Amino acid sequence: MRTTLKNGYIAEFDDDGASLRVFTPDGIPVLSVLPPEFSAFYTFAEHAIHGNCPVVSFEPGHTRNGWPDWYLKVDVGSKSVHLLNPWR
Repeated sequence: MRTTLKNGYIAEFDDDGASLRVFTPDGIPVLSVLPPEFSAFYTFAEHAIHGNCPVVSFEPGHTRNGWPDWYLKVDVGSKSVHLLNPWR
């Protein structure tokens, strides 16, 4: 699955959701990260503030604050991702 992020970078992950890769608009790799423990990258969805964001889905019994699915913010500058809020 692949999408263009709000900053113009391209994000993608494979069907198994095992890692997220981010590329510059010219296709140069800049980031590759694993999902948080007990989760996998699931889809991309439009976040009200941050635009298109990856969504992770946590395994049953490992939800965060009772929510299984969460938006992630991609921070290209620090080469990291951060949980934002639940995906509804």
